[in-house]
Amino acid sequence: MTESHSSTPHRWSHTAQAESTVATTIRRRLRSWVLELGVNGALVDDIVLGVYEALANVVEHAYSSSPETGTMSITVTYEHETLTVTVSDTGTWRPPTSTTTRSHGLQLAAAVADDLSVDHRPGFGTVVTAVWSKPLAAAGRI
Repeated sequence: MTESHSSTPHRWSHTAQAESTVATTIRRRLRSWVLELGVNGALVDDIVLGVYEALANVVEHAYSSSPETGTMSITVTYEHETLTVTVSDTGTWRPPTSTTTRSHGLQLAAAVADDLSVDHRPGFGTVVTAVWSKPLAAAGRI
């Protein structure tokens, strides 16, 4: 039997300016949301880190060739025992560089998620989708 938290919606989304202060605010909101949902405590930091890296990637790279700050969107859902987080922008994809000190955010996000996909198409921006399967299982809440 699945325990339900009626006070915690199982989906939320937010669109805002692609700025570092906004990414930090979204990170805090995500942390609160997954804790209220009942995600296994051992996974909370991984989820927040992985998503923050995707958000930071948008802030740093997506609109670097544009004179104006663009927007980023996040959608978080929990259904069918799966937590899915999608971070998207309408900016320009910049492939990772070969430097050893930068451009490892999406690799880190992939390492902490059960699955990570990146879809980028010219003129449409980039969509990063991170998935965690059964994130409540170890917390005894399934």
